[in-house]
Amino acid sequence: MSDLPAKATLAELLAIASERQAAGESAAALAAFDRALPLLNRTDLANDRARVLFQMAQLARFEGQVARSFAFYDELIPLAGALGDRRAHGLAVAMRGQLVFMQGEKAAGIQAMIRGLEELLCCKAEEAEHLTCHTRFFSRRLPRAEFERCVHAATADEALRELLLKAEGC
Repeated sequence: MSDLPAKATLAELLAIASERQAAGESAAALAAFDRALPLLNRTDLANDRARVLFQMAQLARFEGQVARSFAFYDELIPLAGALGDRRAHGLAVAMRGQLVFMQGEKAAGIQAMIRGLEELLCCKAEEAEHLTCHTRFFSRRLPRAEFERCVHAATADEALRELLLKAEGC
């Protein structure tokens, strides 16, 4: 990305990436985050690295870079788990599940979405309601019996099962 300063600091790169992302310039934001990510490898920057990995996964997905998106989620999920950040972990599991679903592995994808949703509900994350709607939306692309099997395979939480199986749209 030619408009990035050659010797930009981590803070400058993150600011540029955020600005580009806010402006809807996914490729430019991804390029700035690409430059920032190697600078986020110290233990004291693990939370920042997790946030950047999540943004990069989303941006790569928007740019049609599915393999990169998977790679970012695959690094993020264990990192968020190690950090004890249930919200980040649940979001990453769910969003990776959506990507799996969209790649044709519908049952595996919906189950991952449900596992992520369960974690978000447990930690009372504000994204849980939105993800519930997404899960219901994706469920309509499966035969009802298959969705029911997925729900039962993904969670033992009776309240979550009821929420997903008895709900009518969003």
